[in-house]
Amino acid sequence: MRIDVHAHYWAQKYIDALIAAGRRDLAFAGQRDDLASRLAEMDRVGVDVQLFSAIGLNTEVEDPDAAAVACRVINDLYVDIADEYEGRFRGFASVPLPHVAEAIAETDRALDELDLVGIALPCVIGGKGLDEYPEYWEYLGSRGRQVVVYVHPVGADSNCHPGLAQFGLNMLLGSTMQIAMAPLRVALSGITQRYANIQFIFALCGGTLPYLWQRYERNLRRGIEMSAVAAVGKGMFAWMDDLPFDEDEPMELFRQNVHFDTSVQDIPAALRLAKETIGVDRLMLGSDAIFASLTEAVQTIQNDPDLTTDDKHRILDVNAQALLGLPTSGRRATH
Repeated sequence: MRIDVHAHYWAQKYIDALIAAGRRDLAFAGQRDDLASRLAEMDRVGVDVQLFSAIGLNTEVEDPDAAAVACRVINDLYVDIADEYEGRFRGFASVPLPHVAEAIAETDRALDELDLVGIALPCVIGGKGLDEYPEYWEYLGSRGRQVVVYVHPVGADSNCHPGLAQFGLNMLLGSTMQIAMAPLRVALSGITQRYANIQFIFALCGGTLPYLWQRYERNLRRGIEMSAVAAVGKGMFAWMDDLPFDEDEPMELFRQNVHFDTSVQDIPAALRLAKETIGVDRLMLGSDAIFASLTEAVQTIQNDPDLTTDDKHRILDVNAQALLGLPTSGRRATH
């Protein structure tokens, strides 16, 4: 079953709800409500289901009640679209973090009543990393059954270095650094070790992480082997003391419960590096539609010389369905 796990849809009704909730930065007309053209493209490239998230325009406002209302608007809308299009479009739920109590209540509703596919979160919430909301992760872990959390960077948070504020460098570099930071933080904070039922999908093929994988491993080994103590002292690596690193394979810590989508059709080397680091069984089709082309996303995988025929089959047609277990849609594409 071919699933595109990375697509966006912000209907005008949702934009209106965000403005009512207090957003004053949305000189944005929303996206057209007619999804027929998307569906036609899905059929052309054999995609059975496309998953929407609203991350990028999130409900991160001061009023918890208003934030919760906006989340309900987009979550209900995704359910209506799934019904109208016989399951060809599904959605990841928005939740009103940083308001933890409201986020827990909407998560219960989204997963138990609405049957949304999982939860969508940004890399940074209220100026904090994902891991800095322990009550929310404890709640997700307590649910017992699997919860899929889709993580996507947000442009407003991409000025993470003073030098990124001009020339469009925030989106070019800042977003790819955000999405590389997020899987490291959820692993190093212990979330992936404590809560085996939480599975993560990170957008943009993990951003810069596959490129820096060997550099990060080398740094970890310096701490494990204490080979840099003479130069920098023990304190630089003290944070490693309580982490269960496998001294032979320290990077295994960052593969636990972690998956990447492949929305990097403009960077041909990215899939090869992701295959070598995270592994091909943890990669799944992502297009970033409608900002990017679903057709190009599929063709990038199909034409990649570094992927075997079996690799391509798993990325396109196996891995996402194995993780998500979606029911067969009523109207399937022709592969």
